[in-house]
Amino acid sequence: MPAQRVVRPIVRSFKQPFTDRAVAWVNLGGHAVLWESPSRARLVVSAPKKGDKYDLGVWAMLDLGKSTWRVQASGPLAGLATTRVPLDCHDIVRGWATRDSIHEGPTRTMKLDCLACGACCRDNDVVLERVDVLRIERGGRPELLKPPFSRRRSDGKLVLKLAPTKDCQQLGADNKCAVYDVRPDACRDFPMGSECCLYARDAEMGIFDGARA
Repeated sequence: MPAQRVVRPIVRSFKQPFTDRAVAWVNLGGHAVLWESPSRARLVVSAPKKGDKYDLGVWAMLDLGKSTWRVQASGPLAGLATTRVPLDCHDIVRGWATRDSIHEGPTRTMKLDCLACGACCRDNDVVLERVDVLRIERGGRPELLKPPFSRRRSDGKLVLKLAPTKDCQQLGADNKCAVYDVRPDACRDFPMGSECCLYARDAEMGIFDGARA
């Protein structure tokens, strides 16, 4: 896959009295962390479009362990999606805002090349869902569904087994996937420029897109 142009939202923190500024920021394409008190915060993003599995607002919420949100029907946040930031994720969203503090506008255009990175294929946890199992079987690669390529977790989920280096066993030296045609949905749907992507680039490659605390 050649390098691609990605426009990602910039995260800003706002205190409750400046909700109008938070709304304006999100309406321009950014993400806002709205602090209702020092111990209570909400992530505010544009309302996700139905069927858009690459929506970076949804992926930001997933990165906080949240799979549900509310599109506000009235009030100053009307039309925007919000979700409560878990208490143990407050430092995460503060880190996002600190990272993005050097970027001026509500969005940032990046040029990302997966073949020059491969960070998301390292130290990951890829669960094989039923649709993945069927794709792998129909693709003539049933060996991928058993050791040494996959394993059962204690919760019964089937997951890809990593190499001793913690890289995916299917990741080549050229950062290409050896089973690209039958790769799991978790790999197919992983969005470039998402919070998960930025975290992986930092943790695995030392590539940090912003300021450090």
